[in-house]
Amino acid sequence: MMNKSIENLYFYYRNIDVDFRKSDFFVHSHDYFEIYMFHKGECKYLINDHVIQLHENDIIVMNGSALHGPTPTEGKPYERTVIEFSPEWMRSIIHQLNVPEILTPFDQLGNILLRDIEPQKFEEIQSLLQKLYLKQLNLKNSAKQSIENRMLKGETTTLLIELLFIIYDLSKSKLTSTPIGNTSKMKHVNKIITWIDYHYHQNLTLDEIAEQLHISKYYMSRIFKDVTGVTVMQYMMQRRLLRAKYLLEMHPEKSILDIALESGFESASHFSRKFRKHYQITPTEYRNRDDNDQHTLINHFF
Repeated sequence: MMNKSIENLYFYYRNIDVDFRKSDFFVHSHDYFEIYMFHKGECKYLINDHVIQLHENDIIVMNGSALHGPTPTEGKPYERTVIEFSPEWMRSIIHQLNVPEILTPFDQLGNILLRDIEPQKFEEIQSLLQKLYLKQLNLKNSAKQSIENRMLKGETTTLLIELLFIIYDLSKSKLTSTPIGNTSKMKHVNKIITWIDYHYHQNLTLDEIAEQLHISKYYMSRIFKDVTGVTVMQYMMQRRLLRAKYLLEMHPEKSILDIALESGFESASHFSRKFRKHYQITPTEYRNRDDNDQHTLINHFF
């Protein structure tokens, strides 16, 4: 079940998919920091050019900017917990606490795998996740402007900070954390991704991207596909679709045409065609979906 009660925090607790196809899941990137915990099933996880065969209770800590996504095995239940939060929001809070170091795993290590966590520490994490889930359920049922709502938001934020302290402690040990993706090739690809993330709304060709980055078009195309599994232009399209999906959710006042143009599509019809091909739903249907449909679609992103 997805819970969204603090604008800067998204919490997906022990989501389970049973009847799904591999094509329901795909690589993506975003501006949020992410904590992913794998509970049950059989799943490989892609982060840039690294493919991880997940073990039960693995935790992946990510800065979100790298291309990442799961590939669970069909026919086996896939269960996971995902927490995403805004770096800017959290920095403002920990600045007041004078503990900026707790975001080091996201800022400096970038992407790490936490595995074989000491049982007592793992129980602490499980307990925090359960408490977070209960707070989110209570938030959903509280009046937005009430004192109770403000208190619940404060308690939720405090629980997240407790979790970040544990992750910081675990990440200090090289025995329990493994950096993911520090190859030279990956650094080149991350440079390409970063550039595209700032320019995806422009009408660009492969030649123009290569020229701007001062790199051979053929070399750029080869290493990008090797590392990410998708082409440069496919990633560009995914980035545009993610932006459009965000605008559909957050800006109901914008027309489909406005969203299409702002996201880098040449027309509303071009946007609608690509959106439906990728998400199996039209932009208008996505905007007008009910909560159950929303949960099903968003859960499949992870």
